[in-house]
Parts: sequence; C-alpha cells; structure tokens
Amino acid sequence: MFSPFQIISTIGIVSVLGAFIYIGRKLQILDNLKETSDKTKINLDVVCKYLMKNHTKFDPSELQTFSPFQLTEKGKNFIKEIGFDNVFEKNKEVFFRFIDNENPKLKFDVENSSIKSVVTLYDEPYMEFLKIYQYNNPSRSLENISPTLGVYIRDKYLEEHPEITQ
Repeated sequence: MFSPFQIISTIGIVSVLGAFIYIGRKLQILDNLKETSDKTKINLDVVCKYLMKNHTKFDPSELQTFSPFQLTEKGKNFIKEIGFDNVFEKNKEVFFRFIDNENPKLKFDVENSSIKSVVTLYDEPYMEFLKIYQYNNPSRSLENISPTLGVYIRDKYLEEHPEITQ
C-alpha cells in the first residue's frame, strides 16, 4: 500500500510535468507568432516601399520638386488649413517613434519613413480629420496628400536630429 506522502509526491511530480508541457506549448505558440509577425512586418515594408516608389503623387503647388522636396507657401497653408500641424504636435512622439523604428541613416530614409508614417497611421483616431477632409474634397486622396504631410514631418524630424547630415 502507498503512503499518503508517496501519493502526494506522485501527484505533485505529474502536476509539475504537466505544467512544464503546457508552458512549453504556449512558448512554442509565442515563438511561432513572433516568426509570423516578423515575416508580416517585412512583407508590409516591401509593399509600402513599392507603393511609395511607384504610386506617390503630389500636388506640385504644395511641394517644390527641388532636391529635396520643399513645402511651398500653399503647402504650408494646406497643413494649417486641415489642422495637421496641431495633430502632429499632439502626436509627434508617435510619428517620430515610427520613423525611429525604420532606423533611418540618411535624410532620404527619413523622408520615405515620414511619408510612410502618414499612410501607416492613417487609421488612427487622431487622423480621422484627414478622412473627413478627403470625403469633402474628392479630388484629394491619401496618395496625393501623404507626400505633403510627409515632408512636413521630415522637416520636423530633421530639426530634432541634426546628426543625420546626408
């Protein structure tokens, strides 16, 4: 006959082994999710870069095509008119964190990341004003607004990151 100590020890060992197996399975699921998330992030980055390279339109009255793009007076007024300057100031950390996560090395990288931030953060609640603007101005789309807003973000980012010189 088994003593109560042996029964409790056996149950305890089985429980601990069961817990280890359960935790191991959960950790494997987390590893799989991380791997899938990493692949998705890479694929999304490829799609964003393609779209930015091949489908970016801008309003020539808002941006001068000097190298680099520069906001015109109309572009600066547009940003104030739609209220993006205020939205940006309230959410600057989010835009800058997005750019930081892209690890920009060059001003060109900052510009691309800035434009991409507008597209990526488009569905955030603080960007709803942009959808309302587009609804009331059907000739304007994310495709022809994001370069203007992106150049504004780029300039603000570079003001705070003088170490990016090229």
